[in-house]
Amino acid sequence: MIEEITRKIRVAADTGQKIAMFHYLVLVNAEKLKGFDAITFCKDVGVPETYATEFRKMIGLAKLMKEQGTIISVK
Repeated sequence: MIEEITRKIRVAADTGQKIAMFHYLVLVNAEKLKGFDAITFCKDVGVPETYATEFRKMIGLAKLMKEQGTIISVK
């Protein structure tokens, strides 16, 4: 999973969508990622450690969406 996320972020960077893709991937994979350390995750996928805050926000958003009955699904 980490390798796939890393690849997708790198591809998105070519079109100026790196941070948007980072947000999207953390959000849709939040259930699998919620136990990860944010800084370690950022290092593993090759983004600055400062993205750890964004990681935490997306994990929190996914939790809130689930509590509100919103289903996050991917095709």
